[in-house]
Amino acid sequence: MANFSTDSDPIDRLSNLPDALLITIISLLPTPIAARTSVLCRRFGHLWEASPSLALISKDFPFRSENFVSMVNRALLSRNPSHHLLSLRLEVSGCGNQNAIAIISSFLAKACSLDLRHLTMEGFYLSDLLPILPIVFTINSLRCLSLCLSSCPRDQELNFPSGITLACLRSLSLQLFNIDLAFLNKLLSELCSLEDLHLHIEATPGFSLSSQTIRRLKLIIDNYYPKLDILGLSLPLLESLHLELPYSLGTLSHIHANVPLLRKAVIKLGDIREKNVSTIDGLLNCISHVEELSLDLDETTDKEPPIPILLESGKDVPKFSNLKHLDMTLCFHEHNLAAVIMMLHNCPILKSLKLVHEIYIAGLARGKNWKDWQSKLPRNADGNYRYAYFKNLHLEENRKEVIKLLSKKCFSKRQARN
Repeated sequence: MANFSTDSDPIDRLSNLPDALLITIISLLPTPIAARTSVLCRRFGHLWEASPSLALISKDFPFRSENFVSMVNRALLSRNPSHHLLSLRLEVSGCGNQNAIAIISSFLAKACSLDLRHLTMEGFYLSDLLPILPIVFTINSLRCLSLCLSSCPRDQELNFPSGITLACLRSLSLQLFNIDLAFLNKLLSELCSLEDLHLHIEATPGFSLSSQTIRRLKLIIDNYYPKLDILGLSLPLLESLHLELPYSLGTLSHIHANVPLLRKAVIKLGDIREKNVSTIDGLLNCISHVEELSLDLDETTDKEPPIPILLESGKDVPKFSNLKHLDMTLCFHEHNLAAVIMMLHNCPILKSLKLVHEIYIAGLARGKNWKDWQSKLPRNADGNYRYAYFKNLHLEENRKEVIKLLSKKCFSKRQARN
């Protein structure tokens, strides 16, 4: 980067920067681009090799090609031990053979000696990943570990190796796995510093998760072929929960959560039917002490008429005594809007309320009565009924006004019938 002084002599400001700052800048670039900085000038020839961040992605270079091997040799295998490698990303679309697995094992063994803190591995098949895991789970310096499969056959499960020594690991992400729950809970009991956990897994019967250290959990369960019947969480230090069952609740009959310190929850549930209402009610009771709650509930419309998915027949809506912020995305037909009104009565310190009307249109094409599924939200400032936002509800007069507004919209049709 050159500039010009008043006497027209060029000023090379980039060369005036210290090496440490230049290396920090280079570390923000994708590794192939960082490697190309070596041709800028003599000073840049080896700076990129000291970058604390390295991404080896097979789509950037054909795996085991001459250029790829040369880059890896310079940036990793021949690395100066004084240049610590803080972040390594390996993205390989299927290793395919033992020779490739041996090469990746050598990468990890070298990274282990360089005080590696963050490791991300993506695009692997489970059969290729399993021989590598014993190395991964002995990198004692790791703080963050992310493993993401390209696919996982349903007849294969991830079993963790013995001799795990990740005493400093604080964040763990396992995506698209079939996992033996006994092995998973054993692993969590051994990770004494783990605070963040992200699981994206296939459903299994009787899913139960237990940890004495986790504070933040993101749990996504793919229940394509309904297997999940009971979901249990025993996480006494959990502060933030993100729970998704995007495809179907299926035969899930009970959710139990021991989460006394939970403050923030995001719940996304799909294909909800009348048989699932009690399950949702049980979940809401387990997390009724939260301060922030986001609900995204996808109610099925293909076979059943509108049902009160937030309110089980014969039961009251849970009391949310600590709730300050509530976001809800669902079909706001008459039943659900009535439940929201009841929730307002049960949320004494609620400050903000956001309601977004959403409906699965395809089911209505089979002769359903469209009016039964239309939004009952009041018209907003944009002139539509798709969403509504209310704030300062902790003030009693504002709360009463909103309750009156929603009640008028909710019960107008019923009163007209009478």
